[in-house]
Amino acid sequence: MTRKALKERAKGALRDNFGSKMLLFIIPIVLGILGGGNGMRTTLDENSSGLDALPGSVWLAVSVVGLIMAVLIIALTLFVAVITVGAVFNYIKIYRGERNNPQFSNIFVPFHDGSAGKIILLTIVKGLIFIVLMFIPIIGWAFGIYLALGWSQSTYVLFDQLEQDKYEGVMGVLRDSATMMRGLRADYFIFKLSFFWWYVLYGVTGGLAGFWTTPYVNMASVAYYENIGA
Repeated sequence: MTRKALKERAKGALRDNFGSKMLLFIIPIVLGILGGGNGMRTTLDENSSGLDALPGSVWLAVSVVGLIMAVLIIALTLFVAVITVGAVFNYIKIYRGERNNPQFSNIFVPFHDGSAGKIILLTIVKGLIFIVLMFIPIIGWAFGIYLALGWSQSTYVLFDQLEQDKYEGVMGVLRDSATMMRGLRADYFIFKLSFFWWYVLYGVTGGLAGFWTTPYVNMASVAYYENIGA
């Protein structure tokens, strides 16, 4: 199926009850508009330069507060990752015609059915591998891109493995995703690149365009997965 056809399929899947379907991504959309806490990080960076001049007890207190904030940010990041994947899981059901009128509460289902832990583990494993590769110039970066394209279907693979009770752990999910993407990495890269102007629109509107672009790009990505898995 052509890229144009996949995008039309995505638009068709979003057409009815668009508001309720968009709301599934409302939290990441709003966080994108707010800048994801960049202001907070900037403030911390600006203030960190004066820590050396503080008394020992004050420095310790500030360090503890900083540690607590770091833990909270990590926890929030993982929470958002889970509900975002929860939204993607719903989009798969919507695309397949299994759910026509989703509820906002659907994104929290992973916390009730036990899949949240698997989502978090997948997120952490991929994140740690990419962080390590970032510190290896050129070769590490190139390999990271190669892995990222190969693992691009891991969220959808995880959904199907859970639905079919065939979950084989994080590495099983990544392996199946990489298998699906054999010979398709360049094609998928071009597919994602075809949304370039949508990404530009998202950027120039300060994230406000995300109310449309986020559902659209995510549903189109589901359409791509369904097409190569058919």
